[in-house]
Amino acid sequence: MAIMIDNKRCPENHPCQSVRVCPVNALVQQGYKAPKVNTERCIDCNKCVNYCPMGAIHNGE
Repeated sequence: MAIMIDNKRCPENHPCQSVRVCPVNALVQQGYKAPKVNTERCIDCNKCVNYCPMGAIHNGE
């Protein structure tokens, strides 16, 4: 399943901390915008899903 970003839940006003926990650098953030997922790099480890305090990152199940 692919990791997805719910832009409605992301406040887009800070550097996304979940970007730092991704072991394969599959999350990319420009400025304070919601991060984007590089699906070719993502290994579906769910570290970013579990780390996001806003619940904006979720597994696409």
